[in-house]
Amino acid sequence: MTTILDVARLANVSKTSVSRYLNGQNAGHMTDETKERIESAIRQLEYQPNSIARSLKQKSTNVIGLVVNDMSNLFFLEMMRGVETELKNSGYNLLICNSDNNIQMELECLKMLEKRQIDGVILIGMNMPSSHIEKLQSDIPMVLLERDAGNTNLDSVKIDNRVGAYEAVRHLIQKGHSRIAHIQGPVISAMAMERYDSYQECLREHGIQVPFEYVVQGNYKLEGGYAGMEQLMELKEPPTAVFCANDYMAMGALRYLIEHNYKVPQDVALVGYDDIMVAKMVTPSLTTVRQPVLELARTAAQLLLRRIADKDDANYVGQSVVMKSELIVRSST
Repeated sequence: MTTILDVARLANVSKTSVSRYLNGQNAGHMTDETKERIESAIRQLEYQPNSIARSLKQKSTNVIGLVVNDMSNLFFLEMMRGVETELKNSGYNLLICNSDNNIQMELECLKMLEKRQIDGVILIGMNMPSSHIEKLQSDIPMVLLERDAGNTNLDSVKIDNRVGAYEAVRHLIQKGHSRIAHIQGPVISAMAMERYDSYQECLREHGIQVPFEYVVQGNYKLEGGYAGMEQLMELKEPPTAVFCANDYMAMGALRYLIEHNYKVPQDVALVGYDDIMVAKMVTPSLTTVRQPVLELARTAAQLLLRRIADKDDANYVGQSVVMKSELIVRSST
């Protein structure tokens, strides 16, 4: 295997000169004639620079870590695609880690990424408190995506979950429903709790009281929605409308209703959250809250690139970007 020393010998220059040439640090250090000798030696020997070793010397690997809390969720897959597109345009590659909605796994992912000497991390939908994330940050620039940064100095990009959920429940009220249930996401999820709080707030402000059994625990997955709807429809007085914390659970709930001969929306109206690609493909098509997923992803990637560029700025102030959602009304209501 050809080495940098072989190039130096053939070009009759020092190893340091070749290294400077490869790293673009030759300005003012060598003549054009020296550069030409090095270029000629590289061509003759067909030398391939070790980009990994070079990047480690420069303390840059051009790799960004991406921690996702559920890679089976189409919404997060769309978000990952948006992040990857934006970062690749800036010369970065992604190293992806799935935490599977588990805080311990989130910690292990972050430790693994730190050992890989990556340039930065984007955390999608992390369940760990943001104050804990900031303490773990060390020297690696980080951006929270689909999470609020709280009182930390982290950058964050998220949707206004409270407004989105409020509009979803209000839509059901405007459709004449008062027995409105909620299949919520995991209690460790900050997003799920924001949507639950807003569900309660909307009902309260419209003078609607619902029994405590109208709120059932879900898991952001199809089976969670199916089981949640089964639990609700077995009540003595079942709801006439259900707001689900995401589209996957709404589609699981829809499956239960169809299998048990309920008509949607005549017997039970359904609203989801996220507007994943298949939400408009199911029958009936799903009323849901749309998130601008690609815009969220691009903004997070851009914030991380800026954070990396300003890594040594002790006065850097984290930014919190909150985007608007949109209620998409379809056949399920």
